[in-house]
Amino acid sequence: MVAYGLYIYDRHCQCCFYSDLDQRPYPDPGPSTLPHVLPPPPPTPNPAASSLDGAPLPRDAPPPPPQQQLAALDDAKGKGRLAFDEEAKLVFGVVFSLRNMVSKLSPRDDESFHSVSTSAYKLHYLRTPTAFHLVLVTSPSHPSLRPLLQQVYAGPFNEFVVRNPLASLDTQVGGRGIDNRQFRRAVEKMLAAV
Repeated sequence: MVAYGLYIYDRHCQCCFYSDLDQRPYPDPGPSTLPHVLPPPPPTPNPAASSLDGAPLPRDAPPPPPQQQLAALDDAKGKGRLAFDEEAKLVFGVVFSLRNMVSKLSPRDDESFHSVSTSAYKLHYLRTPTAFHLVLVTSPSHPSLRPLLQQVYAGPFNEFVVRNPLASLDTQVGGRGIDNRQFRRAVEKMLAAV
């Protein structure tokens, strides 16, 4: 069982936090990606110091031609991934559409959409009283992780974001995502146990 990523959306449906738990290729930030939403990119090795297959070059060997270097970096960067803002919009679009469909078809008035499963992944969903949306993407074999999302909201989110006077909870006013390193570490620690 694998947890792939956690998305947190604010009341404006803007992704204000993302944590990649699967160590997939780093996504490219899109034009509408808020600052501090994505974790800092991993350090990239110097392409001139190694061959295209990753083996170190001898000191006297000439570096590969620039066209090959750029092609190798483009192939490795975000292989098979959308720009981050497009990925985040698609995830929220799926959740928003399914939540509306379930609320219209359900005979009950309460929030009854908690997760959706496909053959490739499972989305676990929590809408908080403050209109934040937490979406955890896992492998399809996971049981419901809604209690874990409630723990993330009640624990690290309230402790490091809500109670932090320097944190702006409104992305429309502050124009940035959740940039608290302690929050990111606490969330990743909680989700690493999954």
